Amino acid sequence: MSRSSKIFTGLLSFLPLILIGVLIFQVFALFPQFFEWDKHEPEAYTVFATITPLLITGILTGVLSLGLLVFFIIHMINNKKLDSTERLVWILVFLFAGVIGYPVYWYLRIWNEKE
Repeated sequence: MSRSSKIFTGLLSFLPLILIGVLIFQVFALFPQFFEWDKHEPEAYTVFATITPLLITGILTGVLSLGLLVFFIIHMINNKKLDSTERLVWILVFLFAGVIGYPVYWYLRIWNEKE
């Protein structure tokens, strides 16, 4: 894998963590709006228009995370330097640690990979 491909993959592996941070910020930023809606009931269009950025960020994060999961599992299967036990451990890391495991795998198995 070329150096530019490794850097691009690294940026993509950190992106879900950044998007989750953005998602959390968006939720907290909506609290004042939610408290205002408690005083009077808004129209459905207003609610949808308000939460649309939240939905877009969530969908983008989910699709990107799923795509990275597929990419890293394919990369792991094709990596002949890993034995079957380590492959099993990485699959468990991806399943249980989620997006936290992507940058760890990228750093240990893609960025530090000797050509």
